[in-house]
Amino acid sequence: MRRGRWLAVLFCLCWLMVAAWPAGAKGENENTDELAVVTADRVNVRQGPGVPYRPLANVHRGETYRLLDVKDGWVKIEWKPNRTGWIATPYAAPVQRMEIVQEDRLRLRQEPSLDGRIIGHLAQGDRVAVIQEEGEWKQIVTNEAVGWAAASYLAAAEPLRNSQRTGVVTADSLNVRIAPSLDAERVGRLVRGEHVEIVETKQDWYKIVARSGSGGWVAADYVEMKSGQAVESEEDAVVASVSPVGVSLAAIQGNGPRRYVSRWTRGPIQALAGKTVVLDAGHGGKDGGAQSVNGVVEKALTMETAERLKEKLEMYGARVVLTRAGDDYVPLSARVAAARLYQADAFISLHYDSAADRDASGITVYYYDRFADYGLAQSFQGPFTQLSTLPFRGIAFGDYYVLRENERPSVLLELGYLSNPSDAGTVATDGYQEAVTTAIASAVRRYFE
Repeated sequence: MRRGRWLAVLFCLCWLMVAAWPAGAKGENENTDELAVVTADRVNVRQGPGVPYRPLANVHRGETYRLLDVKDGWVKIEWKPNRTGWIATPYAAPVQRMEIVQEDRLRLRQEPSLDGRIIGHLAQGDRVAVIQEEGEWKQIVTNEAVGWAAASYLAAAEPLRNSQRTGVVTADSLNVRIAPSLDAERVGRLVRGEHVEIVETKQDWYKIVARSGSGGWVAADYVEMKSGQAVESEEDAVVASVSPVGVSLAAIQGNGPRRYVSRWTRGPIQALAGKTVVLDAGHGGKDGGAQSVNGVVEKALTMETAERLKEKLEMYGARVVLTRAGDDYVPLSARVAAARLYQADAFISLHYDSAADRDASGITVYYYDRFADYGLAQSFQGPFTQLSTLPFRGIAFGDYYVLRENERPSVLLELGYLSNPSDAGTVATDGYQEAVTTAIASAVRRYFE
């Protein structure tokens, strides 16, 4: 209890120092604005400085963001380019400086003493955020923990470049992870040809932001940096509006040696080429479905999910059919008829759950036919288990009309409980919608691979 109070006092002192700093002050080793580092495992970024404000995204321990303002126990950060939000001060700290670890397996201790319990190790070259100093020790924040390291094994980090760099994904499928490690949780996936902004480099990893706004860490070997070299051909022009796209190589003849550049060409990513997926946005029109206490209506949420998912599946080359295109009432029989009419290779009905128990939480996958549907249902287990935002409740038998009367492989997904205030706040965020549709698209790919 004493240690907890001591840490709380130190954090408060740190924030008082930040509040006293003049606006626009620069960090000692950074040529950018002041930074805040996240000190807890997963923290909500909210629309305003208070719990009643809607969550926009999640940030994670060790991540640093531009510090824009401090107000009434809340910190305003830029959590992705041109997007701002607020996080509670107990879960963040002002960064004094960024430093580089000079020793491999440097011990991270719970207290600033050689007698302090070892809580982790740092690798040589790790870039860490220093939040305070005490004698020969520095308190730092990593992706894994907040702890103390000997100051003699840390050195000033090179300032990050102000301008972001652009890269192109060169792998057919590239995992995006929450931290720069193969053991870190997977939070998304990119496909060949996608453009990303590289905002940080750490050993063999890039921290990236994709065009969708989602971000994380990817293996640097599978991202090719765009160098800005002049190429005397229109073939080198990137037509960002073409979707879906593929990548080919074009030889460019010039006065010098032959060069090769990436060229964008029309054509689908082949993972789902030739497959038809029918997406059924649950409810609609006079049938609103479930509704949360703060006014989130199921029929609107399922439509948003279907539209986002449609874009992702089409990027993989799938032909995607929606059972409704707007706020329309569509009978259950017509939804099933669409699967039959278009000879769907997969039928996915999207819903959000409700229960009398307000603590009920998480995602459930339902199937009806053990032989026709169960294989499709199983493909969701991995992606949904890895989804950190809501728990995965598992695969279950469901006697639903759109499954029971369906001749095509079909599943019904309950993607969170609107009756649970926490779930309801989460599922309505852009971050969750991006994450869950990425997971569903990954599951569909697994099913057809």
